[in-house]
Amino acid sequence: MPYLVIEHLEEISEWLWLEYKHVSEWWGEKLIFTNVPAKDRERLAKLGSVLSQSITEFPIDRSKLIILDPFAEEELKPEDIEDDTIIVVGGILGDFEFTGKTKKFITDKIEGANARHIGSVQFSIDGSAIVAKLIAEGKRLDEIEYELNPTIKLDEFSEITLHYAVPKLNGKLLLTPDLIELQKRELGYCKDHEEDEELEAFFEGRKELK
Repeated sequence: MPYLVIEHLEEISEWLWLEYKHVSEWWGEKLIFTNVPAKDRERLAKLGSVLSQSITEFPIDRSKLIILDPFAEEELKPEDIEDDTIIVVGGILGDFEFTGKTKKFITDKIEGANARHIGSVQFSIDGSAIVAKLIAEGKRLDEIEYELNPTIKLDEFSEITLHYAVPKLNGKLLLTPDLIELQKRELGYCKDHEEDEELEAFFEGRKELK
């Protein structure tokens, strides 16, 4: 299998950490983080190999590099990938549309590297890494299922929409593990519903608040 490099370009938020963990589950010992400041080294070393140097500065054969860039002209194909290939993903949290950050911070700085896209839809960091892994294992891009802007139910009454594409395997949505729980916490959901039940009972006149 090839190596996967994540060029670390963001502060490590809870969301980013969950995505990085998911990438590690898929790529294991083949995962390398580059451009890592001293403050993040120990934490990211729990997930993969860690290098302080940017991938843009590596004195390596650039023809071995494949940068996943949505603005690339060619799509990523299985025959592009060999055992010594290094696939590069920008550690950039997505926006509602492509921002061109990968091209600006990585592709344009590595002369001679190969740039490839993985479709016209935007994936998360872990989603991109999963698609790359499936292609490295022999799947064609048009054989990989995904769901665009999936809506996830939080409870009986509430739901959220993820504004990007999430890959699927055998019909199963490959969501970032624990992302929904994070969303619930950020939206103010209680871990259990004791507090909600107390308020409901108070407003119904069944009990006093403690």
